[in-house]
Amino acid sequence: MRLLKENTVKYQSFTNSVQYFTKSPGTTGDLKLISFETHNNRINQFEKYNFFVQNLLSFNKIVSDSQNIVELHIQLSGFIRKIVVAREVDLFLYDESQKNLIAINPEVSVAQNSLVNKAQKDGVLDWLFETKKPTLIPELTSYSGNGVKLTQTLFPIFYNNARVGVLSLLGPANKISEDSIENKSIQILNGIVIPKIISIKQKAEINKLLGEVQLYQSKIKNELKLYATGEYAEGILQNILNSLQMIISSVDFLASESKDLDTEIIDKVKERILHIRELSQRLTKFDEVNNQTDNHIVPCELNTVINETYEIVKSTLSNLQIECELDLETDLPSVVSNQKHLKQVATNIFSLIKRKAKKGSGLLIQTRSVNDVTILSFFLTDYWPEINSNSDPMVNLTVRIVKEVMKKNEGVADFESLPMKGTTIHLLFPLKRK
Repeated sequence: MRLLKENTVKYQSFTNSVQYFTKSPGTTGDLKLISFETHNNRINQFEKYNFFVQNLLSFNKIVSDSQNIVELHIQLSGFIRKIVVAREVDLFLYDESQKNLIAINPEVSVAQNSLVNKAQKDGVLDWLFETKKPTLIPELTSYSGNGVKLTQTLFPIFYNNARVGVLSLLGPANKISEDSIENKSIQILNGIVIPKIISIKQKAEINKLLGEVQLYQSKIKNELKLYATGEYAEGILQNILNSLQMIISSVDFLASESKDLDTEIIDKVKERILHIRELSQRLTKFDEVNNQTDNHIVPCELNTVINETYEIVKSTLSNLQIECELDLETDLPSVVSNQKHLKQVATNIFSLIKRKAKKGSGLLIQTRSVNDVTILSFFLTDYWPEINSNSDPMVNLTVRIVKEVMKKNEGVADFESLPMKGTTIHLLFPLKRK
């Protein structure tokens, strides 16, 4: 038998040719004709959504349990890579100045970091936050391993309607529209992670502030006896001064009445009494500032403040066997400041020296005027590693107090300590203030 003709008619399979009727619950009208193929696609789509929701719930639980910002970033980066193709996913948040973007990932690549900073410098991020849409930046010179040109996709991040940072994706060119499921998924993930990161950062800041408060309380508690002594010292010193005056008068009377007394002994007694009176007067006048200028900025003689402070602490330095020399520039320009601020800075510096300096060490105090800036410097022969490491809370507190007072005077405090070179403290006062 010979085949004379081919039958080219094609028939669908039985399952594809069979149709069935369905209707959504609550609808009226004719039943809609749906094929098995469309029904299977909807089932697959439902399974995908179900899978996404399950992963989202698992991600939300991980975020809720985590207290590590880097771990949160790793989870976010891994989840986003399941949604879009990206070689690098990095989250950048603004610092306190709202000018610099800092990567959450400490191991962020140089390329990613430079691209985000370039976008910030070129004003791309301003436009990004205005549009509030993901933006694709294709003008890159980086390539992936297989030669495909990489692009950067930026997502603006807001928290309480404020700009907090950007999410940067580095990968193949893949424009993500505002209404796409990818963009909406990434926004959901950011909405879960960002509040958690901000909460962790706020808790860390609160704990830091609490630690500082405890340090201040400890400092006040430890120096309570000194404060109490200072409160009562004024009246006691005044009585001492009155008594010394009476003693001097009595010595003079005895010297004039008794011709047999050795004049050398009388002179030594009077010399010691005058020395005690001078020290007492310095101590009582050290904190005396005219009430009318307590809170005013006026020209102050920095050398005078240093000399007064040095005379007060000279005995303490001598007891600690610390050799101190003054190198104060003559005709030093006046510093526009508050005299109490200057005394507070000097007192804190000397308290730091008293706490950390070793017996037998040397100290040089120097003042200079250079380029419209008056510089007060302390040079010590000791190496203080706590200055660099902040391992001593009390030292750290004293340093911060000095820096804050200098900031009020529009000045700068610089602390540096190096092995074999010792410790240097520079206080810079501007001659012209804003």
